[in-house]
Amino acid sequence: MGFIRKTTLFKGPWKPAAQIEPRAVDIQDIDDGVMEEILVTALKEKGYRPFPLGVSLAPSSPITVEEIMASNPGLDAYLFCFYSPNVYVSRDQDTPKDHDRRSFGLQEIVELVNPGGHRVIWAGPRAARAPQGSISHAFIYVSMTMFGTSGGWPLFEVADSQVGGRPTPKLWSCPPAPTDQNYWADAAMIQRLMCNNLACRLDHLIPKNP
Repeated sequence: MGFIRKTTLFKGPWKPAAQIEPRAVDIQDIDDGVMEEILVTALKEKGYRPFPLGVSLAPSSPITVEEIMASNPGLDAYLFCFYSPNVYVSRDQDTPKDHDRRSFGLQEIVELVNPGGHRVIWAGPRAARAPQGSISHAFIYVSMTMFGTSGGWPLFEVADSQVGGRPTPKLWSCPPAPTDQNYWADAAMIQRLMCNNLACRLDHLIPKNP
Protein backbone atom coordinates (compact mmCIF):
# COMPACT_ATOMS: atom_id res chain seq x y z
CA MET A 1 0.00 0.00 0.00
CA GLY A 2 1.27 3.45 -0.89
CA PHE A 3 0.27 6.84 0.43
CA ILE A 4 -3.19 8.11 -0.56
CA ARG A 5 -2.92 11.16 -2.81
CA LYS A 6 -5.49 13.64 -4.13
CA THR A 7 -5.54 11.69 -7.40
CA THR A 8 -6.23 8.34 -5.71
CA LEU A 9 -9.42 6.70 -6.95
CA PHE A 10 -12.09 5.40 -4.58
CA LYS A 11 -14.63 2.74 -5.51
CA GLY A 12 -12.58 1.70 -8.50
CA PRO A 13 -12.15 -1.97 -9.47
CA TRP A 14 -9.92 -3.97 -7.12
CA LYS A 15 -6.78 -5.40 -8.68
CA PRO A 16 -5.06 -8.51 -7.32
CA ALA A 17 -1.65 -7.95 -5.79
CA ALA A 18 1.23 -8.63 -8.14
CA GLN A 19 2.83 -10.90 -5.54
CA ILE A 20 0.96 -12.55 -2.66
CA GLU A 21 2.77 -13.69 0.46
CA PRO A 22 2.50 -17.53 0.47
CA ARG A 23 1.35 -17.68 4.10
CA ALA A 24 -1.01 -14.68 4.04
CA VAL A 25 -4.79 -15.02 4.09
CA ASP A 26 -7.13 -12.06 3.60
CA ILE A 27 -9.69 -11.86 6.43
CA GLN A 28 -13.31 -10.75 6.06
CA ASP A 29 -14.22 -10.40 9.76
CA ILE A 30 -12.67 -6.93 10.03
CA ASP A 31 -15.25 -5.00 8.01
CA ASP A 32 -16.08 -1.32 7.46
CA GLY A 33 -18.05 -1.13 10.72
CA VAL A 34 -15.17 -2.47 12.80
CA MET A 35 -12.67 -0.17 11.10
CA GLU A 36 -14.92 2.87 11.51
CA GLU A 37 -15.18 2.25 15.25
CA ILE A 38 -11.40 1.89 15.63
CA LEU A 39 -10.63 5.01 13.58
CA VAL A 40 -13.28 7.21 15.19
CA THR A 41 -12.12 6.22 18.69
CA ALA A 42 -8.46 6.86 17.81
CA LEU A 43 -9.25 10.28 16.32
CA LYS A 44 -11.40 11.37 19.26
CA GLU A 45 -8.61 10.46 21.67
CA LYS A 46 -6.32 12.78 19.71
CA GLY A 47 -8.71 15.71 19.97
CA TYR A 48 -10.50 15.48 16.61
CA ARG A 49 -14.28 15.57 16.13
CA PRO A 50 -14.74 12.97 13.39
CA PHE A 51 -17.89 11.73 11.74
CA PRO A 52 -18.42 9.40 8.76
CA LEU A 53 -19.21 11.25 5.55
CA GLY A 54 -21.83 9.64 3.35
CA VAL A 55 -20.76 9.85 -0.27
CA SER A 56 -22.71 8.24 -3.10
CA LEU A 57 -20.16 6.31 -5.10
CA ALA A 58 -20.80 3.82 -7.87
CA PRO A 59 -18.28 0.99 -8.39
CA SER A 60 -18.51 1.60 -12.12
CA SER A 61 -17.73 5.32 -11.68
CA PRO A 62 -14.63 5.78 -9.51
CA ILE A 63 -14.02 9.24 -8.11
CA THR A 64 -10.82 10.83 -6.91
CA VAL A 65 -10.04 12.07 -3.41
CA GLU A 66 -9.94 15.63 -4.74
CA GLU A 67 -13.41 15.30 -6.29
CA ILE A 68 -14.87 13.91 -3.06
CA MET A 69 -13.50 16.84 -1.06
CA ALA A 70 -14.75 19.35 -3.63
CA SER A 71 -18.28 17.94 -3.46
CA ASN A 72 -18.42 18.26 0.35
CA PRO A 73 -17.13 21.71 1.30
CA GLY A 74 -17.22 23.22 4.78
CA LEU A 75 -15.15 20.70 6.73
CA ASP A 76 -11.74 21.28 8.33
CA ALA A 77 -10.18 18.07 7.05
CA TYR A 78 -10.90 14.76 5.38
CA LEU A 79 -9.48 11.35 6.30
CA PHE A 80 -9.32 8.68 3.61
CA CYS A 81 -8.38 5.09 4.40
CA PHE A 82 -7.78 1.74 2.74
CA TYR A 83 -7.29 -1.32 4.95
CA SER A 84 -6.39 -4.97 4.53
CA PRO A 85 -6.67 -7.50 7.43
CA ASN A 86 -4.43 -10.56 7.08
CA VAL A 87 -3.63 -13.68 9.06
CA TYR A 88 -0.37 -15.50 8.46
CA VAL A 89 -0.29 -19.27 8.93
CA SER A 90 3.00 -20.72 10.12
CA ARG A 91 3.45 -23.22 7.29
CA ASP A 92 2.91 -22.74 3.57
CA GLN A 93 1.07 -26.07 3.35
CA ASP A 94 -1.61 -24.79 5.74
CA THR A 95 -2.51 -21.87 3.47
CA PRO A 96 -5.87 -22.33 1.68
CA LYS A 97 -5.29 -23.19 -1.96
CA ASP A 98 -7.55 -20.38 -3.16
CA HIS A 99 -6.19 -17.71 -0.81
CA ASP A 100 -5.24 -15.56 -3.81
CA ARG A 101 -8.85 -15.40 -5.03
CA ARG A 102 -11.05 -14.72 -1.98
CA SER A 103 -11.25 -13.66 1.66
CA PHE A 104 -11.79 -16.04 4.57
CA GLY A 105 -13.53 -15.86 7.93
CA LEU A 106 -11.40 -16.26 11.03
CA GLN A 107 -13.41 -19.29 12.15
CA GLU A 108 -12.87 -20.79 8.71
CA ILE A 109 -9.12 -20.36 9.11
CA VAL A 110 -9.18 -21.93 12.57
CA GLU A 111 -10.94 -25.02 11.18
CA LEU A 112 -8.62 -25.24 8.18
CA VAL A 113 -5.45 -25.02 10.25
CA ASN A 114 -6.77 -27.20 13.08
CA PRO A 115 -9.35 -29.57 11.53
CA GLY A 116 -12.11 -30.45 13.98
CA GLY A 117 -10.99 -27.85 16.51
CA HIS A 118 -12.52 -24.59 17.68
CA ARG A 119 -9.19 -22.99 18.55
CA VAL A 120 -5.79 -22.67 16.94
CA ILE A 121 -2.28 -22.23 18.31
CA TRP A 122 -1.12 -18.62 18.19
CA ALA A 123 2.63 -19.05 17.84
CA GLY A 124 4.71 -16.85 20.10
CA PRO A 125 8.01 -17.43 18.28
CA ARG A 126 8.59 -16.27 14.72
CA ALA A 127 7.32 -18.48 11.90
CA ALA A 128 10.63 -20.32 11.50
CA ARG A 129 10.21 -21.78 15.02
CA ALA A 130 6.43 -21.96 15.11
CA PRO A 131 4.76 -25.37 15.52
CA GLN A 132 2.92 -26.99 12.66
CA GLY A 133 -0.81 -26.25 12.56
CA SER A 134 -0.54 -22.74 13.97
CA ILE A 135 -0.76 -19.10 12.96
CA SER A 136 2.23 -16.84 13.40
CA HIS A 137 0.89 -13.35 12.86
CA ALA A 138 -2.25 -11.29 12.24
CA PHE A 139 -2.15 -7.70 11.07
CA ILE A 140 -4.44 -4.98 9.72
CA TYR A 141 -2.53 -3.06 7.09
CA VAL A 142 -3.67 0.53 6.68
CA SER A 143 -3.04 3.32 4.23
CA MET A 144 -4.61 6.61 5.25
CA THR A 145 -4.15 10.30 4.62
CA MET A 146 -5.77 13.28 6.31
CA PHE A 147 -6.08 16.28 3.98
CA GLY A 148 -6.62 19.78 5.32
CA THR A 149 -9.18 21.80 3.40
CA SER A 150 -6.88 24.83 3.37
CA GLY A 151 -4.77 24.09 0.32
CA GLY A 152 -5.66 20.42 0.33
CA TRP A 153 -2.26 19.38 1.68
CA PRO A 154 -1.79 16.18 3.72
CA LEU A 155 -1.78 16.86 7.46
CA PHE A 156 -0.45 13.35 8.06
CA GLU A 157 -0.23 10.14 6.08
CA VAL A 158 0.36 6.48 6.82
CA ALA A 159 1.12 3.56 4.52
CA ASP A 160 1.99 0.41 6.47
CA SER A 161 5.16 1.37 8.34
CA GLN A 162 5.76 4.54 6.33
CA VAL A 163 4.64 7.71 8.07
CA GLY A 164 4.55 11.29 6.82
CA GLY A 165 3.48 14.43 8.62
CA ARG A 166 3.79 14.81 12.39
CA PRO A 167 3.83 11.36 13.98
CA THR A 168 4.65 10.86 17.62
CA PRO A 169 8.47 10.88 17.69
CA LYS A 170 9.08 7.66 19.59
CA LEU A 171 9.30 3.95 19.04
CA TRP A 172 6.46 1.79 20.22
CA SER A 173 5.64 -1.82 20.88
CA CYS A 174 2.08 -2.95 20.28
CA PRO A 175 0.72 -6.36 21.27
CA PRO A 176 1.07 -9.11 20.47
CA ALA A 177 4.87 -9.16 20.55
CA PRO A 178 7.00 -12.23 19.75
CA THR A 179 7.54 -14.50 22.75
CA ASP A 180 8.83 -17.98 23.48
CA GLN A 181 5.33 -19.15 24.42
CA ASN A 182 2.54 -20.61 22.29
CA TYR A 183 -1.07 -20.35 23.37
CA TRP A 184 -4.53 -21.28 22.14
CA ALA A 185 -6.76 -18.67 20.56
CA ASP A 186 -10.25 -18.77 19.08
CA ALA A 187 -11.63 -16.57 16.29
CA ALA A 188 -12.94 -13.89 18.68
CA MET A 189 -9.59 -13.65 20.47
CA ILE A 190 -7.69 -13.32 17.18
CA GLN A 191 -10.00 -10.50 16.11
CA ARG A 192 -9.44 -8.69 19.43
CA LEU A 193 -5.67 -9.02 19.04
CA MET A 194 -5.81 -7.60 15.51
CA CYS A 195 -8.01 -4.67 16.55
CA ASN A 196 -6.02 -3.90 19.71
CA ASN A 197 -2.78 -3.95 17.72
CA LEU A 198 -4.18 -1.45 15.21
CA ALA A 199 -5.61 0.80 17.94
CA CYS A 200 -2.19 0.89 19.61
CA ARG A 201 -0.42 1.74 16.36
CA LEU A 202 -2.90 4.53 15.56
CA ASP A 203 -2.35 6.02 19.00
CA HIS A 204 1.29 6.55 18.04
CA LEU A 205 0.78 7.36 14.34
CA ILE A 206 -2.02 9.94 14.52
CA PRO A 207 -0.76 13.33 15.72
CA LYS A 208 -2.70 15.39 18.24
CA ASN A 209 -5.12 17.91 16.83
CA PRO A 210 -3.32 21.27 17.21
